Amino acid sequence: MPKIIDHTERKDQIVEAAFDVIYHNGFEKTNLRKIAKKAGLSLGSVQHFFPKQKDMYTFAMDVIFQRFKERMQKVVQADQDDFENAVRMVKQIVQVHTEEERIENDIWVKFTLMATMNPEYQELKEEYRKINLNFAEDIIRLLYKREYITNSYNIKNMAHSLIIFVTGLVFEAVIYTNLYNDQVVEKQVREYLRNICN
Repeated sequence: MPKIIDHTERKDQIVEAAFDVIYHNGFEKTNLRKIAKKAGLSLGSVQHFFPKQKDMYTFAMDVIFQRFKERMQKVVQADQDDFENAVRMVKQIVQVHTEEERIENDIWVKFTLMATMNPEYQELKEEYRKINLNFAEDIIRLLYKREYITNSYNIKNMAHSLIIFVTGLVFEAVIYTNLYNDQVVEKQVREYLRNICN
């Protein structure tokens, strides 16, 4: 009797292999054959779930954003000051606490650079930018709601500036890994948020 395959489990196995291959080789040297080899599967098995490389990349980035959303929801604590919640939320975007988070940051940076040069990924890149801006707006609205910020007309502009800051911090943390640990990132985030608060 043939073994029943759990499709979710198999896709997770493939995407974890993809993360490893992309992290170590970059997008330009990654292909479905290498991912299949890393996952211990045949190329046909991988293509069953992801017929094209773009399908794999889209799914991989969706997984990263889903994990990011889950972490964002977990860090907000009702019994904490909202400024502290905002600090924790921003830190979830930068992600340097664990090796897994650092790898996800690295892949996000590599994807962003690859998508910038490849028109096939422009729409996806823009979609992820909107997700990031929405998170930034949530953070700014939280600070506004608790009167840390008093200019409501500026929420979109402030969110845009926050994303510029965070993106720069993510790139720095990926490029200069040895200079950015959790404490350094937290210090930078606190300073930035204090500067935009009244």
